[in-house]
Amino acid sequence: DLSIGEERTLGPWPVTESDIVSFATDYDPLPFHTDPVAAAETPHDGLIASGLQTVCIANRLVVDGFRRDLAVIAGLEIEHMTWSKPVRPGAVLTVESKILDKRLSESNPDNGIVRHEIRVFDQDDAEVLSYVEAMLVER
Repeated sequence: DLSIGEERTLGPWPVTESDIVSFATDYDPLPFHTDPVAAAETPHDGLIASGLQTVCIANRLVVDGFRRDLAVIAGLEIEHMTWSKPVRPGAVLTVESKILDKRLSESNPDNGIVRHEIRVFDQDDAEVLSYVEAMLVER
């Protein structure tokens, strides 16, 4: 049911200081993610979100706006992941998803493999993250 080249825009997702600190406290407790005072003294010149948090936000938007409607069996691979700009408190993120290709599974023709590009943008339309994801889906 998916077409190569099909695109979707997903979001928005606001990112607050408390979201950044909470996520980082649990999963990436570096001072520039958890402590605004210490973060001001780093090369980042202030608090920034963990790159992993940005990936998690992108994943949530993709699940809510796209993947939930598919018969996903499993994620297979993430490739070419690039963080191009820090995400700061007050950012509002959106995701652009584009189907790059699809093919039948070689081991089970009842399944297919779909590759799609994920690009995450902030409120200024600056790209903050991009990657390509492959997933196994039921046909």
